[in-house]
Amino acid sequence: MDSVDLEKVMDEYGEHLLKMACFYLRDRETAKDIVQEVFISFYGTANYEELGKIRAYLTKLTVNRCKDYLRSWSFRHLQFGKDWIETIHNERDPLILQEEKAEIAIAVLKLPIKYREIILFYYYEEYNMREVAQFLNLSENTVKTRMIKARKLLKNTLSSDYWEVLSIE
Repeated sequence: MDSVDLEKVMDEYGEHLLKMACFYLRDRETAKDIVQEVFISFYGTANYEELGKIRAYLTKLTVNRCKDYLRSWSFRHLQFGKDWIETIHNERDPLILQEEKAEIAIAVLKLPIKYREIILFYYYEEYNMREVAQFLNLSENTVKTRMIKARKLLKNTLSSDYWEVLSIE
């Protein structure tokens, strides 16, 4: 693959992948690093055409890298101060908030990862329950159960105006 193709892929999918990584990691700088790793990995893939849709392939790479990072020793052993956590939740990252209202995005970011990813794929990526289950290697019933729990958590967090946006199917 020549550099022109890589540049085109980066231009076309970079923002999408960065949003995905931001939703998973809640840290834009780490998300940038993850997306950079994904593109480096993608560049090293000789026959990417055989892997199906590029967007789905890059999204899956990004999600897997984010999950690996969240399981890593360095992430689990970092000590976050209360001020730093408050900054994350109060920060208005324009990249994320272009498509989501601030209060909804913050509420989704506060969810545990297993609920956050269900909301992310269902509402943001617009996958149906079966596709989410396949993408995450879970049973469809597990996805439905997590969706119910995620919605309950969001309903308790969000004001009624914002909740109406997510409750519409």
